[in-house]
Amino acid sequence: MKNKFGKRLLATALSAIMVLSLTACGGEKTPDPTPTPKATEAPKATSTPTPTPKIDFNGRVFKIGSYYDMAPSADEGALEAALADRIAEVEKEYNCTVEFVNLGGDYVADYVTSVLAGDPVVDIGYVVTQKLLPSLIEGGIAYPLSKLSALDLSEYKWRSDVVEAGKYKGEYYAMLLKDPEIRYGIFWNRSLFERYGLPNLYDLVDKGEWTWDKFREIAALGNQDTDGDGTIDLYGFNARENLAWCYLYSNGAYVANKTDAGIDINLKDPKVVEALTGLQNFTQNVKFRDAIDWSKEGWDSFIKDFRDGKYMMCLEEFWISYSYLNKADSGMTDDWGWVPFPKGPSAKDWSCYGKENGARFILNGVENPEEVALMYDLITDLADTNEEWDDLMEDKLENWCDDAKTAELVSYIYNNKIAVINGVQGFGDLNGAINKMIDEVSKGSMTPQTAIETYQSSIDAAIADLANHDYNAEMQEYKVDEPAE
Repeated sequence: MKNKFGKRLLATALSAIMVLSLTACGGEKTPDPTPTPKATEAPKATSTPTPTPKIDFNGRVFKIGSYYDMAPSADEGALEAALADRIAEVEKEYNCTVEFVNLGGDYVADYVTSVLAGDPVVDIGYVVTQKLLPSLIEGGIAYPLSKLSALDLSEYKWRSDVVEAGKYKGEYYAMLLKDPEIRYGIFWNRSLFERYGLPNLYDLVDKGEWTWDKFREIAALGNQDTDGDGTIDLYGFNARENLAWCYLYSNGAYVANKTDAGIDINLKDPKVVEALTGLQNFTQNVKFRDAIDWSKEGWDSFIKDFRDGKYMMCLEEFWISYSYLNKADSGMTDDWGWVPFPKGPSAKDWSCYGKENGARFILNGVENPEEVALMYDLITDLADTNEEWDDLMEDKLENWCDDAKTAELVSYIYNNKIAVINGVQGFGDLNGAINKMIDEVSKGSMTPQTAIETYQSSIDAAIADLANHDYNAEMQEYKVDEPAE
């Protein structure tokens, strides 16, 4: 694995921007306003503090499931090593076993089938937020975490964007241990930028000049006909998906808003038209790749082509850093970097949009959910202070990033809670109606204002239909003959 910067350099870069989201506070005990009479004849009473009862799970086996074996390995880094050690401690001290279950590709069907049968296949499951919200919640498969006293989801150890993404009708259903795997941003080939004389994106970020206009200019300049045949063979930019949503969020246009009744869509904010105008200005004036040729390309072909030096920039989620770019085998040979999506004119800060995120949830119907929550809270207590958590994040970033500046920008995003996961993705018809509107804008067939006016009625109808959606019938479609053992 390529790692071109030292731990000391990374630590220096991170410490300059670390923002602690929680401050330890302790209130003094309020004195009793009624003075206690002095004892004259009777001897002073003494009391022995009541010892805290020792937690004993009585040998219970707690099961945590996913489509793969999520058992942490010390070989994967400091955070995973700490988690593995902590699980062993909890198993010994609290008399239990934590078992990681590989449910395979039908894991969601196994959740649904087992819960409906009254015998949940696992206690805690992996789930993608758009699958959880709303179907598994409305279908009665997920248990509301906010009803469990053992969990404080405001603690520093939890990812705030995932917790918020799992909020539905006033309850919280999702959690995820803190990590620096933020969502979408711009990966750029630093070697190609230098070779073709393009501006350094880090310099633009530092100067406050990384804007939509500059992004459009660089993406166009990056298109190169290297063999002179009149065809672009080195593109300045590719976007596998979600370019439009990144424009919206990078301008502070948070279209999807969850409410106590479910979800609402606000297209009246002027920042929405401004964002869609910026999107159309880009798509209609810059040649870039945004459509996979499924006859000869796979879903990850854009990622692999960026890795192999066929694109100057790509819009992707940060997990490609360790899955494709920094892999010891077939990793990226050019130097690369990462920057947030450029700021829109109405933005107050950088944005980091995410269409979804993996999360953990407790299955409805598990035996004693408070006990399950307590177990998970115990095994995830990996650090005593926020600074120790930051050290674990630093170790992750050192292995995932190609340079210290990427680590600095990523840590800024998650420490300042800028990452936001879109809540509308799981609402099929509603999401489809919004994306049809966006597609008209991207193709240039409608102005943003006309597209909004044209599709507003279908968007409103999709929201209204949510109240009548048969989630029980949807759960029946998930069912398999037998849940996984």
